[in-house]
Amino acid sequence: MRPRLASTATCRAGGLFAAEICRRSGETREIVDPELTYRLGSSLQSLLALGDHDWTLEEVRYAANSPTTAGLYRVRFGDKSLFVKVLRSYRLWPQLALLPAEFQTLAVRGDLWRYEADVYIDGLTYSLPTGLRLPELYGVDLLDDDHLVMVMEDVRTTESAWDRERYGAAAQLLGRLNVRLTRNDTLPAAIDRTPGRFTSMMVSGFVEQFALPPLLDPTTWEHPLLAGSNLRHDLEELASRIPQVLQELAGRPHLMSHGDACPQNLLIPTDASDTFVGIDWSPGGMVAAGDDLGQLLIGRAHSGELTVAELAELRELLIDRYHAGLVSEGCSNITTDDVRTGLDSALMLRSAFASLPLNRMAEPMTEELEQLVGQRLELTRYLVELGTVSLGR
Repeated sequence: MRPRLASTATCRAGGLFAAEICRRSGETREIVDPELTYRLGSSLQSLLALGDHDWTLEEVRYAANSPTTAGLYRVRFGDKSLFVKVLRSYRLWPQLALLPAEFQTLAVRGDLWRYEADVYIDGLTYSLPTGLRLPELYGVDLLDDDHLVMVMEDVRTTESAWDRERYGAAAQLLGRLNVRLTRNDTLPAAIDRTPGRFTSMMVSGFVEQFALPPLLDPTTWEHPLLAGSNLRHDLEELASRIPQVLQELAGRPHLMSHGDACPQNLLIPTDASDTFVGIDWSPGGMVAAGDDLGQLLIGRAHSGELTVAELAELRELLIDRYHAGLVSEGCSNITTDDVRTGLDSALMLRSAFASLPLNRMAEPMTEELEQLVGQRLELTRYLVELGTVSLGR
């Protein structure tokens, strides 16, 4: 039986620094390829042995923050549901040319596009600390040479608040996770193991080719919502010191990472609300210890759920709890100063140059846009000042 196709709410899908290119360029995905949907339906019927049972395939519309996400769906049959994600090859991503040549070669030639599926297939045996798990994987099918479908647990989540204790628990688990991933070398083979390579590619790709040009363009700051800000020159000064940041990071300890450990990717399951389900794993590779904390801290600030004052207050807590996680795994050679440098550098390189919603500045002036720009100006100011202080330590 062919499935009925419905639509449902918008959600986020992201990962890797290419996600920032999608987000900043305003790329969204609401229309599904009918041929892909038909092949997906046939694959699901076979994978799940649905036979003649009545079932519904719902499209989950989303902001296209990932170059390898071809579609998100939910399969419903009876009172049950499963989550479905279709991955696509980097070769099919229209904005591939925006990535650095080094990454293009790596992405197109290998299996990096199916990285997330390989994480779930492997299960990261012995590397996940108690309190963090993966969603259950029920099936994987290669639709063609460029598309892969994953059928996963539809995690029921709680609305519990992200308070200090939850942030602290997440930071401590990330510290433990980073050590375990590195010690066991359990991430998929497609990931690069060279310390700092991901960070340098992110800078040469997203930061230098995409984020900085509009920020350094004087006409950008003529917009009425930006004209009163004195951020432009401070951003220019911070950008000129990026080589210094990379040099500092090169001398710091590196660990394997989740790659996009924002709160939106650390689900809180209803049946175990003191734990997390880690999703949307991104091929970040070996990054400076503390790097994963950057996304943990900035995620809800970008969504407007965390104020700058709250972010600043949480920062030291995350550093201490992450370091406690390292120590609990026997990694006592990494200091809190190492963690602080890794976190602050991640915030600077990944967020300071990407927080202003420049892709929306051509929109008609509204109260919502004015509030958003005001909030992001405050956030960017904090990140610039944090980066400046970090460089002066």
